[in-house]
Amino acid sequence: MISPRPAGAINLKTERAKANALYLQVKKLNSQVDTLGQKYNLTQIKLEQLNHLISHSRQAVADAQRQVTTNRAGLRQAAINAYINAGAQMMSNPLFSTDAASNGARTVYNNIAEGDLATSVSSLQLSTIRLTSQRQILRDQQAAAQHARDEAANIYKQAVGAQRQAQHLLNGARGRIAYYLHQAQLKAEAAARAAWAKKHPGNHHGYPPQPNTRAGKAVAFAYSMIGVPYVWAGTSRRGVDCSGLTMLSWRAAGVALPHYSGSQMSSTIRVPLYALKPGDLLFYGRGGGSHVTMYIGNRRMIEAASAGTRVHISPVRYSGLAGAGRPRG
Repeated sequence: MISPRPAGAINLKTERAKANALYLQVKKLNSQVDTLGQKYNLTQIKLEQLNHLISHSRQAVADAQRQVTTNRAGLRQAAINAYINAGAQMMSNPLFSTDAASNGARTVYNNIAEGDLATSVSSLQLSTIRLTSQRQILRDQQAAAQHARDEAANIYKQAVGAQRQAQHLLNGARGRIAYYLHQAQLKAEAAARAAWAKKHPGNHHGYPPQPNTRAGKAVAFAYSMIGVPYVWAGTSRRGVDCSGLTMLSWRAAGVALPHYSGSQMSSTIRVPLYALKPGDLLFYGRGGGSHVTMYIGNRRMIEAASAGTRVHISPVRYSGLAGAGRPRG
């Protein structure tokens, strides 16, 4: 909540400059947050894709593991066969008979046995290397993707924090400006009211006219017209002008008024501002010929202001006010 301070205690121009700078900062941060959010989403997608790939790659890893197991079993069998056959077949194989026993024959047979063994060893080594490599590649890729995702999330989080902080400061600046503008408006209204009272001394003395008992119906009808577009010379729910609105509102209460603000002022009873009641009319311009509104209480009024607007509620304006009138009857 903004602490009240004297209107002169703030340099409105400086505050507006600060607010404008904060607005530009928030706008820039909004753009950065959008970009960083997209980058974070991209890293998340990449990580999910890699996790999906890893899920499918587990089958290949399992296949490689089975191959290693198979090769190990084959290696053991090859070693056993080499050992057993080397002894058993030596006696029956002509290569190892006493007639043909020679170092050359033994070398040939041993080379054959050792060749099978070497093939099994090579296959085992290749499968083990492939399995280890696949696992390491997947782990490295997953770690890199996770790191990228976490880093992007952290940067995005920091940007969002900066965005919220800047927006908070901007809201505070706007609040201060709104407060002091409101104070300035109240001060201006008070000055206008005093100036009006000075020019119309007769409106501050004597007894005001009796309230019109039909005013409630007129005000209710005026409320029902809120949102209707302004149309010059309009007198229907499709569109009204200022005097058309007040004429229709009081007509709904059974009181006839002419369709012209100056004539409405002439046909109503003057009311001092301190005695205003809901339903009273406020006239602007010389002789009330520029504009007319309906007072609804609490320093507010309903009006059809100008082309391009709709019937709406606004604060009472004292600048240009010619006087107030209460319809007869």
